[in-house]
Amino acid sequence: MSRKETPEQERERLYQEEQKKNPAGNFNDNLNRTQAGMPNTTGMSIKEIGVLIIIVFVIFIVYSIYKSL
Repeated sequence: MSRKETPEQERERLYQEEQKKNPAGNFNDNLNRTQAGMPNTTGMSIKEIGVLIIIVFVIFIVYSIYKSL
Protein backbone atom coordinates (compact mmCIF):
# COMPACT_ATOMS: atom_id res chain seq x y z
CA MET A 1 0.00 0.00 0.00
CA SER A 2 1.65 3.19 -1.16
CA ARG A 3 -0.77 5.68 0.37
CA LYS A 4 -1.05 6.63 4.02
CA GLU A 5 -4.35 5.83 5.72
CA THR A 6 -5.72 6.93 9.03
CA PRO A 7 -6.73 4.10 11.35
CA GLU A 8 -10.41 4.87 10.63
CA GLN A 9 -9.85 4.66 6.87
CA GLU A 10 -7.94 1.41 7.19
CA ARG A 11 -10.64 -0.06 9.42
CA GLU A 12 -13.35 0.95 6.94
CA ARG A 13 -11.37 -0.47 4.00
CA LEU A 14 -10.87 -3.78 5.79
CA TYR A 15 -14.55 -3.84 6.73
CA GLN A 16 -15.57 -3.26 3.10
CA GLU A 17 -13.25 -6.03 1.91
CA GLU A 18 -14.72 -8.42 4.46
CA GLN A 19 -18.24 -7.52 3.32
CA LYS A 20 -17.34 -8.43 -0.25
CA LYS A 21 -15.87 -11.77 0.82
CA ASN A 22 -18.57 -12.89 3.23
CA PRO A 23 -21.96 -11.12 2.95
CA ALA A 24 -23.83 -13.71 5.06
CA GLY A 25 -21.39 -13.34 7.95
CA ASN A 26 -21.77 -9.59 7.76
CA PHE A 27 -25.53 -9.85 8.01
CA ASN A 28 -25.11 -11.96 11.15
CA ASP A 29 -22.64 -9.45 12.64
CA ASN A 30 -25.02 -6.57 12.02
CA LEU A 31 -27.92 -8.55 13.46
CA ASN A 32 -25.91 -9.26 16.62
CA ARG A 33 -24.97 -5.58 16.94
CA THR A 34 -28.61 -4.59 16.63
CA GLN A 35 -29.62 -7.04 19.34
CA ALA A 36 -26.92 -5.69 21.62
CA GLY A 37 -28.38 -2.20 21.32
CA MET A 38 -25.10 -0.62 20.26
CA PRO A 39 -25.47 2.02 17.56
CA ASN A 40 -23.09 1.89 14.63
CA THR A 41 -20.83 4.88 15.27
CA THR A 42 -18.08 3.81 12.90
CA GLY A 43 -16.48 6.89 11.42
CA MET A 44 -18.10 9.34 13.82
CA SER A 45 -15.87 11.78 15.65
CA ILE A 46 -16.04 12.38 19.40
CA LYS A 47 -17.86 15.68 18.78
CA GLU A 48 -20.53 13.99 16.66
CA ILE A 49 -21.09 11.28 19.25
CA GLY A 50 -21.27 13.94 21.98
CA VAL A 51 -23.86 15.93 20.04
CA LEU A 52 -25.90 12.76 19.49
CA ILE A 53 -25.86 12.01 23.23
CA ILE A 54 -26.87 15.59 24.07
CA ILE A 55 -29.77 15.46 21.59
CA VAL A 56 -31.04 12.21 23.10
CA PHE A 57 -30.69 13.68 26.60
CA VAL A 58 -32.61 16.85 25.65
CA ILE A 59 -35.37 14.80 24.03
CA PHE A 60 -35.63 12.72 27.21
CA ILE A 61 -35.90 15.84 29.39
CA VAL A 62 -38.53 17.45 27.12
CA TYR A 63 -40.51 14.22 27.11
CA SER A 64 -40.33 13.97 30.92
CA ILE A 65 -41.56 17.56 31.30
CA TYR A 66 -44.35 16.99 28.77
CA LYS A 67 -45.40 13.75 30.49
CA SER A 68 -45.60 15.45 33.91
CA LEU A 69 -47.98 18.20 32.69
